Amino acid sequence: MMELAIFDPQSSILDSIRSKGKLMLSVTITFILCLQALTFALPAHAQKLEQIIADAKKEGEVMLVASASTFGGKKGFAELENLFAKRFGFKAKVSLTGGPSFPQVAARIIAEQKAGAKSSTDMYLGSDGTYVTMDQEKALEKVNWSGVFPWVTKEMEIFPQQSVLIYASFHGIIYNSNAIPKSKAPKSYEDLIDPALSPTWAGKMAIPSYIHWLLRVSPIWGREKVLPFARKLATLVGGRLRQGEEERIVSGEFPIMASTGGALEAMWKWQAKGAPLVGLPGSTPATSSYYQLSVPKNSVHPNMAKLFIGLMVTREGQAVLEKNDMRSSYLVDGTLMSKYVKANKLKLQDPRELNEVFQKEDTSLEEELTKILLK
Repeated sequence: MMELAIFDPQSSILDSIRSKGKLMLSVTITFILCLQALTFALPAHAQKLEQIIADAKKEGEVMLVASASTFGGKKGFAELENLFAKRFGFKAKVSLTGGPSFPQVAARIIAEQKAGAKSSTDMYLGSDGTYVTMDQEKALEKVNWSGVFPWVTKEMEIFPQQSVLIYASFHGIIYNSNAIPKSKAPKSYEDLIDPALSPTWAGKMAIPSYIHWLLRVSPIWGREKVLPFARKLATLVGGRLRQGEEERIVSGEFPIMASTGGALEAMWKWQAKGAPLVGLPGSTPATSSYYQLSVPKNSVHPNMAKLFIGLMVTREGQAVLEKNDMRSSYLVDGTLMSKYVKANKLKLQDPRELNEVFQKEDTSLEEELTKILLK
């Protein structure tokens, strides 16, 4: 005999409510778990400035391993320590330890990370080529620099959320204006091999003891222009100089140097002493080394490091650089470099384009230029 199912409306409604309640509970629990996961996974670069300052007070010190003359050496760091206290409202030790070259410090940081050790420097100062390596090794802490510090712009983050531009050093020509009259003076690298101008320095021109200045200009010119230029330049060379030997141009030993890093800084430094040294960018867009600061993932004092890096791109921090090294960032208003770039309406080489040059490592071009100019 067939049994008839009896419909109970009250029971059906209760089952529906229970089912919807379970669903809502499940959704709520899932939402809470997701929210917790996001909270616990919140990256360090989402910190607020106030929290960084509070955490930095507990750390109390920060140390940079770099050249002993960096940022004016110990004297410059004493000034920066005072600026730090004024800017962030507490006293802390800000120190410099003399160390090896940029590539060597980078290699040390990477080795320490792989060994699970703390970094021997709280910050890393380097330029384009070494920063490509640090980026590839994922050695740097992610920090939302432009989000944390109101005065830091996105453009200053050469490697976004990793490094901040501290100063740019233009590559260009320097010459003795007493030895080379204005009517014969070069205005670009191309002028160095111009038959109408080059007799003035033929056989007397200094070149740098490296070829990276031409590697930097290679994405602008192309290989087909760089190599013929180098061959013509080689016939005019009278000797080699290192960066920092500008005095030999000032003395008249060499009337001109084809290229040097810090051409503008050299000009400002020597002209302040009354010397007849002129510096200018060698190409359009102008090539430059981009010197940056960042925080290694294994930094002992990461919050102090973040504040110090933020300090270095304030106008006050830049003033310390200018006073001691004639160096500054073209991205900080009011600096020597910023004024020069604006006054001369300079277009600069995109630092990211330069990063690609070092990532690709065109060894055949490097070897060919070395053979032409340095052997």
